[in-house]
Amino acid sequence: MAAKGRQDQAERSGATKLDAKTRALLLEFRPVLEVHVDDIVDEFLIYATAWPEMRQVAENIDRSPEAIHRFREVQGRHLLALFSGDFDAGYFERIKRMGQAHERAGLEPRWYFGAYGHLLKRLVELAVEWCGHDPQRLLATVSAINRVVELDMANAVATLDPSPRPSTPPSTLAPREGISGLLKPQTLKPRPNRRSA
Repeated sequence: MAAKGRQDQAERSGATKLDAKTRALLLEFRPVLEVHVDDIVDEFLIYATAWPEMRQVAENIDRSPEAIHRFREVQGRHLLALFSGDFDAGYFERIKRMGQAHERAGLEPRWYFGAYGHLLKRLVELAVEWCGHDPQRLLATVSAINRVVELDMANAVATLDPSPRPSTPPSTLAPREGISGLLKPQTLKPRPNRRSA
């Protein structure tokens, strides 16, 4: 019964659309991502908290150094797990917990799209650097990256409560640098990159 439930969940999510070639491309790209994952997570946090609405959400969360470190670790592991190509029960449980945490913090679904768009942009930049002057390899890699990011975004949004709730109007303000004391670029300390042994 549990296996059937996971299969239904995977089919609803579109995970079955990741064919063997796509999974192989994700695994091939994963070592590139491992080298840059900490920087990507930090850039993602800076980008996401540059908007006034996101800064308001961040005011509702624990900003202790331990909590920020834990958040970065969870996000980094999640991103690396996406590029394993395995969407098992652990993936669905993890995405559910992350979605519930975002919902408790007051993050509206519309903010997922911009944040995922920024993540996708950064991953494509890495793919361009990695693939060099091989357009076929680049096209295949970017296609695999698009598929896995779209899949993860769809699953993340699907975890949110669809009940109507008050919505904040879209921001008319330009984004700023991060939350004071939390994510300003100058407060981000370089960390050794994770590398495959």
